[in-house]
Amino acid sequence: MKPVLCSLVLALALTGCSLPAQLKSSPTVRYYVLSSPLPASSASDTASIGVLPVTLPGYLIRQQIVLREADGVNITIHEFDRWGESLGQGVSRVLCDALAVRGVSALPLRTGAKVDDKLMLDIRRLDGPLEGNVTLDVVWRLQRDGSVLNSGHLVKSRPAGDSIQSMVEAQSLLVQDLASHIANALKR
Repeated sequence: MKPVLCSLVLALALTGCSLPAQLKSSPTVRYYVLSSPLPASSASDTASIGVLPVTLPGYLIRQQIVLREADGVNITIHEFDRWGESLGQGVSRVLCDALAVRGVSALPLRTGAKVDDKLMLDIRRLDGPLEGNVTLDVVWRLQRDGSVLNSGHLVKSRPAGDSIQSMVEAQSLLVQDLASHIANALKR
């Protein structure tokens, strides 16, 4: 009986020694969203442009925020810095709000609403290193009944800053720059 009791006491002691490590809190998960130039719009179903779901490169289709290293090849996935909505939905939301500020009525085309024209976005890059530049590389096309009305390609960079928050702010501004680019192209 003594060996069993000693083993039990030893097991409890070892478990007790490891409890503080188990009770340590895990890192806090932080959530980010792209910011609009104005409060969320109440877009009606009468918008003239419907923004189709945004196409993103595979490495950006995840909840975690991705940084591209300064070497331009390696990426880092930040496990505890995450998107509060999918990046594609965030781009669509901010683009529609930014277009509205520029007098172009648009809404994310996920609701089945009737629209005259459809805007397709193929984002090839929306990333960068901290303390470097965030780059947006996007091809867009505006169509009506299968015919291309207008199209363009924008590559633009902004300073990322030294934090995930400042990088997300730079990404937000790049999407707003895209809205300006598209609005200007539509006025020609």
